[in-house]
Amino acid sequence: MDEHSEQHGKPSRQTTLIVAALVFGVTWGLFLGETGAWVKSIGDVYVGLLQMTVLPYVALSLIANIGRLSAGQSAKFARVVIRVLLILWGIGLTALAIMTLAIPSRSAGSFFSSHLAEPVVAPNWLDMFIPSNPFWSLANNVVPAVVLFSLALGIGLMRVPNKGLLLNQIDLLVQGLSQVNRIIVRLAPIGIFGIVGCTAGTLSLEEFGLIHGYVWAYGLIAVLLSLWGLPTFLSCCTPFSRREILRACRDPLIAAVAIGNTFVVLAMLIDAIQGLLRQHQLGREDSGRLPAYSIQLAYPFPDMGRIVGLLFIPFAAFFYGIQIDALDYPRLISAGFFGSFAKSIVTIPFLLDLAHIPSDIFRLYLAIGMVTSRFGDLMKVMHLAAFAILVGCFMANAIRWNVRRVISRGLLTIALLIVVAGASRKLLVTSFNADQDAKHPISDRQLLGNPAESVVLDQSEPNPMQLGQNEDPLDRIRRRRTIRIGVTAHTLPFSYFNRHHELVGFDIDMAHQLAHDLKVRIEFVTFEQNVTQSLDNDDFDVAMSGLNGTIRRAAELPAMEPYMEVTRAVVVPDYRRREFHSLEQLVATLQNRKLRIAVISGSVGAETRSMNSTLGTGWGKIVHSGLALKLEIIELADGREFFESRPPIADALATSAEEGSAWTLEYPEFSVVKPVDLNVKIPLYYFVAKRSQLADFLNSWLQLKHRDGTVKQLYDYWILGEDQADKAPRWSVLRNVLHWAPE
Repeated sequence: MDEHSEQHGKPSRQTTLIVAALVFGVTWGLFLGETGAWVKSIGDVYVGLLQMTVLPYVALSLIANIGRLSAGQSAKFARVVIRVLLILWGIGLTALAIMTLAIPSRSAGSFFSSHLAEPVVAPNWLDMFIPSNPFWSLANNVVPAVVLFSLALGIGLMRVPNKGLLLNQIDLLVQGLSQVNRIIVRLAPIGIFGIVGCTAGTLSLEEFGLIHGYVWAYGLIAVLLSLWGLPTFLSCCTPFSRREILRACRDPLIAAVAIGNTFVVLAMLIDAIQGLLRQHQLGREDSGRLPAYSIQLAYPFPDMGRIVGLLFIPFAAFFYGIQIDALDYPRLISAGFFGSFAKSIVTIPFLLDLAHIPSDIFRLYLAIGMVTSRFGDLMKVMHLAAFAILVGCFMANAIRWNVRRVISRGLLTIALLIVVAGASRKLLVTSFNADQDAKHPISDRQLLGNPAESVVLDQSEPNPMQLGQNEDPLDRIRRRRTIRIGVTAHTLPFSYFNRHHELVGFDIDMAHQLAHDLKVRIEFVTFEQNVTQSLDNDDFDVAMSGLNGTIRRAAELPAMEPYMEVTRAVVVPDYRRREFHSLEQLVATLQNRKLRIAVISGSVGAETRSMNSTLGTGWGKIVHSGLALKLEIIELADGREFFESRPPIADALATSAEEGSAWTLEYPEFSVVKPVDLNVKIPLYYFVAKRSQLADFLNSWLQLKHRDGTVKQLYDYWILGEDQADKAPRWSVLRNVLHWAPE
């Protein structure tokens, strides 16, 4: 670093080159778009070179620096570290609490997410923090475990005679790694160009727009805390001015934001803080060591960027219209705080599962990660700088609390945070809600495939062309050039009428695929009665309507291959989600009053009406508790009876998580709940009347449709709600302005 230019507040040559690389990278990306994405390899090489030295540097530095401390020094240092961490964590949690005001509450449904069917898996905290195999921790970049091992070894060396012999050798290794890192840092402009060029050319503006409210809120608070809040707080209790602090941290801040990795700029940050302390002649004895091991020590602990990043959880709940109970916030915050020791790619999915929020939004979180992670890096670098400065001043007895300034600047910062929260809230309410409410993801959904010629018959009646003697139903279908398919009109998202009164759904799309493969037309026959009876009456050839297997159907109908498995769940009003968290809580509810469970005739939940089926589908805890007489089953012809009845006709609707999720899109004030101790999978089948060539054909046809990807494509579209439109190339000057690249 050019110290002369720094003293006069002028950017150093390295800073100028980094800024130029940023501008050049953005220009490259906007001009070439995805065509110029190959520069990502340049950035990857640079980041890899930086990572090569960082973890060994941190481990060896901690061992050497802690090992040189005396018992008295280490006790004082530990007290200072704890005090400083609590101060910074308090600032971060206060900012997070204020910024949650930016997230309004909203009720909305969502498509099925696999999180409903999977148990919550907590991170392996032992592997993360306990270095049972330090070499494995080093190889896998498990920073907390490596730091703990280094601290333990350093403390162990404190009382070892002649420890200087070993520590001097370690110092030589640290100096060598530091020199290597400094050489690599000189290549920062080239590496930053590669990273920024790829990001600017490939980041989807559409994906960014989906969660821009969170990006704006997180970005504004990051800038406010990093460039105003923390430097101002430091200026109120240390000898440094806010301008001095920002000038010293300028290069590390820019490099971390550009590279997207704070780990690789630790050496640069240590040099910056060492220079700042030397300017004020603080801690002359330890000026070359204190910032090094204080920054390395603080790195694996939760920092302000990760703490404030927990704002994504209430935003995700808002995105899906899910209400997080006030009693759940302490559990989420504590889990998120301890989870902040890990990377966000571990912590965020864990918290989404813990809050029962669809994990699908994590894909959007990753998609805009190149933007949000930069704001996190900005806060982390300033957090580490603040930690090192405060520790250095505490150790040098240079802390000078200006209480009046602390209070006045603190209140001003809180006021600014409230303004930012209010502006972010208004942005979410006016833009996001208006955009989402204009969409009807279930009612407006169209068939994905090419529809075959078809007609819908309102009445269920026998096939007008009877089977000939010894004729197989498949032969009649080919002779008549028509297949009759039995469906129900209220089984979302398998078979139902959309807003345009078109028969659509997963099974309807499959039916059209079947008709195309057989080269016949379709007569859809709607039925409300027992499917077995309708098949026996020859009302239709195949029943395709989200039908599950039962004991009776297994006894009376031929064996068929399941085409899907669904997850048993219930649909309840939002405010009653907690009551149905587990079957144990349901039993507790039954102690006081009768529990009314609604089922839709012919649906997955309908067999709950049978006591024997109840025992076999996970509700047996209620029966075995001796309270079965307090469980009332109400059978409905249409699910809308449950959702629209006033007063409520039942406490809950027994269904599958897949079907229930689709209903919540129509009725967003309801939620799908899978009791944690109800882990039941229900297979779905297409049924025919008897063993025949048609049955064998359907089983073989389903296997082919699974293998050629048809079933997965329709599952993603109808069950998961993923759009199938081809992704357009990213906008670029080369393609969209100059037209020098193919569209």
